[in-house]
Amino acid sequence: MTHIHTPQTPQNLLAEVLKGKSEEFQRRVLDFAMSCGLSPDDPLFLVLVATGQLEVMLQDAPETLQLLFAMDNQIGIIANEIQKNLALQCELCAMPQIEKSDYLKQVSIHLAKVLQRYQQGKLKIPEQIIQQIQQLAPASINYLSATEEQKKLNLLKKVLKDCVAELGNELQVAADGPKSALRPDKSIIQYCQAITAYKEVAWLSDKKNIEAFTNRGMKSNGYSPIDLMIQQTNQIFEQNQITARPIEQFRNLYPGVEFNQLHKEKAQEIKSDYNSLIKQRLELESRNKFESGPYIVITSPTSGRKLEITNLVEFAPAKNPDFWIADKLTIRIKERTPSKSMPHSLKATVKFNNVDGQEIDMTIGTVSLKSMQQYDLKPGMSIKQGKVEFHFGISDGMIDALKQQAKEYIESIINSTPQAERLQLAAAIHDVSHTEESQNYSGIKRAGVAFAVFPDKIISQLQQLQFNQMRVIGTQFNEYAFQNFQCERVPIKFEDSVHPRDPTKTARWVILEGKTLGTLDARSPHLLAGCEAIAAITSAPSTSFIITSLKNPDHKLQIDSVNQYAFATRQWFGEQVNITLDVRQTQERKAPTVVAYLDNQILGVVNKQSVNFLQGRLAAIGRQLQGFSFVGMLNNAPVSYADIVIDSSSVKFPEITVGEHENNSAVATVLFFSSSIDSQLQAKTEQVLCNMLRRAVDRAVERGYDTVRFVDVSLHSDKSSQNQRTIEMLATERKNIKVEFKGAASLEDAIALLREPDDIVIGICSPKTIGIIDFASNHRKAIAAYIPETGKFERRNLPSIQPNVVAANNDIERDGSY
Repeated sequence: MTHIHTPQTPQNLLAEVLKGKSEEFQRRVLDFAMSCGLSPDDPLFLVLVATGQLEVMLQDAPETLQLLFAMDNQIGIIANEIQKNLALQCELCAMPQIEKSDYLKQVSIHLAKVLQRYQQGKLKIPEQIIQQIQQLAPASINYLSATEEQKKLNLLKKVLKDCVAELGNELQVAADGPKSALRPDKSIIQYCQAITAYKEVAWLSDKKNIEAFTNRGMKSNGYSPIDLMIQQTNQIFEQNQITARPIEQFRNLYPGVEFNQLHKEKAQEIKSDYNSLIKQRLELESRNKFESGPYIVITSPTSGRKLEITNLVEFAPAKNPDFWIADKLTIRIKERTPSKSMPHSLKATVKFNNVDGQEIDMTIGTVSLKSMQQYDLKPGMSIKQGKVEFHFGISDGMIDALKQQAKEYIESIINSTPQAERLQLAAAIHDVSHTEESQNYSGIKRAGVAFAVFPDKIISQLQQLQFNQMRVIGTQFNEYAFQNFQCERVPIKFEDSVHPRDPTKTARWVILEGKTLGTLDARSPHLLAGCEAIAAITSAPSTSFIITSLKNPDHKLQIDSVNQYAFATRQWFGEQVNITLDVRQTQERKAPTVVAYLDNQILGVVNKQSVNFLQGRLAAIGRQLQGFSFVGMLNNAPVSYADIVIDSSSVKFPEITVGEHENNSAVATVLFFSSSIDSQLQAKTEQVLCNMLRRAVDRAVERGYDTVRFVDVSLHSDKSSQNQRTIEMLATERKNIKVEFKGAASLEDAIALLREPDDIVIGICSPKTIGIIDFASNHRKAIAAYIPETGKFERRNLPSIQPNVVAANNDIERDGSY
């Protein structure tokens, strides 16, 4: 048991700590505590006094010390409340008329609760403000005209302004805190916060969030000038957001620069050493964030394990000077509820004797995150009479020292590398830093060392496009499946569209003469969507052939492993050949191998599925596989990928239009998508979609828009020229509105164009397009999709249709109503 008595009063505690110190030092400590408004039992303050560190800091850095202990400083609290108040005032002026009634009701209900708290004595509010709040009570706002509503909102604005006047005085008092004995009146701050609590200003709490404008836009939920700026900035951010990409895509930054094994080994050593320094610094920064202040290391007398206990000053025992001189402690690990500022799930407790001699459990600190990772710790574990070592916490100076160490390490590498070898070593460092490290590696990481060492070499490589070699995958499933490219130079374009395996994601597609070649491999460099270039395309070597029956074209056999035999380099384009099969039993416990011969030479090995199919057909007529001969048409099987090499000088980057509608004309945007369906329903479905496009123009006119803009988000295989012709015809016919066709775009990019409340997505519902519908719906966009099988519409995020305006099926076909 640890016999440490808890202190009786803060004054006694400070007096105990100052015992034995000079009168001059005691006077300076007390003056300092008074000037900072410190409580006498502030744990960090007591630790610094007891260890002598306060004396050193008072001598060397008094201003820094004073800033450190401005813990009771309420400048930030008051300033934030003033910002919130002003934002609420401003939105009263910019709020749409349609929202004012509901807004006023919400405020009124809230202020009724504020009045109730005032009447209960829980809030101290000046009589002048109370009289104004009473005029905003729920009973006084029922059945108001628009003019009366505006008067009430003006009164609310007057209440908010009066609060700002009071808060301005308190802010000045808070700012003068270190020079004055005055402190802000907490009752004023409290009632001002209570009045504005009817609504949270989202950007106020989100402005310091590192996620804002990094991984997402900033939160906004009002009409203040800052809200309106945030909303416009969010639109730009969402369209141009930079997303993390696998580092392998950037590996080939030094094409043509050769380096040897010695360079590679040196690069690996530099990478390891530099990353180690960065890792140490990041660990210290993390500990400084969640485990600031002094900590103790307790060593188990039985196992020798060292356990770190952190955040000592956050718990009561730290206020006791006897705690800081303990050399042994018996601790027990217990579970705790993690918080945002202290995410530790385990704590250490010690049994103390209080002033009455009773034994109580008290928490001394949290078990460090490092110790939790290092050992398999569980609640209930204990250390008896473990040796205690006290350590100072992480300081900014320690972190700065590691930053300096990393900087000096980089300088030493640069200075020790001959000028002639720097380009090769830079290329080697970049290569090893942009290489996949393991099978389970996600590909998303930073390769800081490649940019820290020899940055001038990196910059020189950026003078022209280096990432010009790419691999296109999935070619066997797309529109050039049966074409064998042999380094032909052709114009290509990069477009974003729905991912072939996940309709909720986008993939970068390579388009050749309007047809899909495939998608870029995740490890290949990616040029921007919309880029055009001349590229040399080379299909992968074929490893399989397809033999098609002359009698029944649906009967096909696949011959694999052809690259290992006599006809490995031969290309086949439907020639008629005579094939003979030979069954070989190579291993007793495995199925026999069926080899295909052509002109007494091995063509390849018959695919297992083809063997099963052929066996079934032959068994039906009493024939055997061995020695079976047949005539068929021979073709190369579609290959799964193609390699492309781009002519860097031919690349045309997409034009980024800024201020497209600078004349402030009202623009409605309509995304549309078509789909291939059953041939019996195709004609009617195409007609309905054309009518829907017409209806979209009528809808834009009805709602007061000057321009309607169409964007095609159909899958590549489903794009229809009929839709474009309909839009072009509408552009010619309609004189009361401008009709634009903006071309095709990826669904992800196109969704960002929907900014107006009347913007909509229309199209055809089918198994292929359900991903488009779900994606648009999940982004809370209005969508109407025609279902050919039922003649009805899938409607999402649209107002419900009243019974008296439901259209019959023939009306839908005629006018495209949705």
